[in-house]
Amino acid sequence: MTVKSNIGQAGDQVTLLSPMKTFTDGTELSFYYHMRLSDEDTVAALTVFTYSQLHVYERRLVEIQANQGTSWKRMKVCLPAGTYQLAFVATHGLQFSSDIALDEIELYSVDNDEQICRSQENSKGEKKGRPHV
Repeated sequence: MTVKSNIGQAGDQVTLLSPMKTFTDGTELSFYYHMRLSDEDTVAALTVFTYSQLHVYERRLVEIQANQGTSWKRMKVCLPAGTYQLAFVATHGLQFSSDIALDEIELYSVDNDEQICRSQENSKGEKKGRPHV
């Protein structure tokens, strides 16, 4: 998903919804993002929510704001158990200076022997090919 800053106005939102899914404990969401923003931009954001069967944003899992530089970053988020959709919401910032992109959105089942998936722990890393867990 790419949100170009030359389309829309500051504050406009673009949402990417996953299919409805039942998640169990130990499920990890991994995705790469790119946010090259103007240093003056205080509006642009990339936020991931749980989106309920009642069509309501229930829980904010992560919110990324401010200029993230010129490289791709990796975000990993432990998902809460439940049945919901994932909503990736990109909020437009300053026109012509706030592009946001997502790539390689993946779900992993994390074994306790390999890694403990703790609620709301995120890690960032540079994008160098496909993610490995």
